[in-house]
Amino acid sequence: MSRSRGRLFCDKRFSEFGRTRLEEMKDEISGLSSEELQSNSTDSLALIFAAKHTPSQIELQDPVKEDGGEVEKDVSDRQDIPSFGSGPTYVTYHRLKVKIPFNVDKEIFRHRPSSHDLNPPLYDELNRGEVVYYIDYRTENREPEEIKEEIEGDIRQWTEKVEKYIGNLNNDIESMQEKFRKDARKAIERRRDNIETKQQVMDDLGVETGTPGDQGYVVPEKKRNIQITASESDSTSDILPEQTFVEILDIIDDLGLNIERSVERVRDLDEESLRDIFLIGINSHYAGLATGETFNRTGKTDILLRYDNKNLFVAECKFWKGQSQYKDAIDQLLDNLTVRDTQASLLIFSKNHSYSQMQERVREATKDHKKYEAQLSEFADHDVYRFQNNSETTVKVAVKTFDLHS
Repeated sequence: MSRSRGRLFCDKRFSEFGRTRLEEMKDEISGLSSEELQSNSTDSLALIFAAKHTPSQIELQDPVKEDGGEVEKDVSDRQDIPSFGSGPTYVTYHRLKVKIPFNVDKEIFRHRPSSHDLNPPLYDELNRGEVVYYIDYRTENREPEEIKEEIEGDIRQWTEKVEKYIGNLNNDIESMQEKFRKDARKAIERRRDNIETKQQVMDDLGVETGTPGDQGYVVPEKKRNIQITASESDSTSDILPEQTFVEILDIIDDLGLNIERSVERVRDLDEESLRDIFLIGINSHYAGLATGETFNRTGKTDILLRYDNKNLFVAECKFWKGQSQYKDAIDQLLDNLTVRDTQASLLIFSKNHSYSQMQERVREATKDHKKYEAQLSEFADHDVYRFQNNSETTVKVAVKTFDLHS
């Protein structure tokens, strides 16, 4: 087995990356207008700015193996391979490419976490959405099983090192997100104090500057309690009380309202960053019970509210890309539900010019879906539909749409 030189993951310190992003966030907060401060709560703005300026948690997928063909390698410095003459000696190797897909900007991989060893993992290609590692091997005078075992050992050793490295980076990202939310809140409060001082001066001078509006999402002083249905005998009964389901939908609406009011600042965020805003907002009300990108039945779900080993609420976040992909998103949501998952939501973000037209197309596609059964009129303030999921039970799905077109 032979390795190319490869490159180290850790070119830069993650702490330096954090300091740079923190200053950028504070600079942006210092430019908040009085209108933005009047129409958004400090809590919602802190979530938005923290999500915008911090990376999402890194999620690695299973390794993918690909034949890399044959390569000629100079082995003149190898003691176990005879060389002839004074020039370089080239030998033909077979190459296996091992790819690990991921979900974040590749530049994150170049930063060294605060906790690390002196032997970080190597890579040969760092592409958009994947990191690639080469394993070069020869087959002369070797048994296939021997080669297979050696390659599998190399893959296992590399993936374990990558997973450890990324685990340490994720710990730093989690700390960074918490710090940025706190620092964003302080910076927003300072900016609000400055604006309010100016407002007072304008009032004293008799200058009209407008009145504050509804500020939407606010972190509660006390976490809300969740009471779940005690009975396990009826698999079709809701675990989550309807009142709590509506409370969660209200929180989502408040967060969505603030996101729409700050569209200039959030329109370039990806699905993971937008999901983080809702995830953290729900957690602030329910004591950290919600998780992101968690395995549930057949795949990962974007938001999962879980208590006492029971799934209470499941949500997926998607950009609007037409009715066909919207129906695929419904399929994905339903595929990820278990027989006991009875309440869920689909959050759709639109950058279309005609938001009202998009809403109508969402309603059409929802009612045209093969698993659709009815719209539930008892939810007066929310668009909630009943679907049949793939476990042959029914589920309530709240469809939420948000306008990100500026």
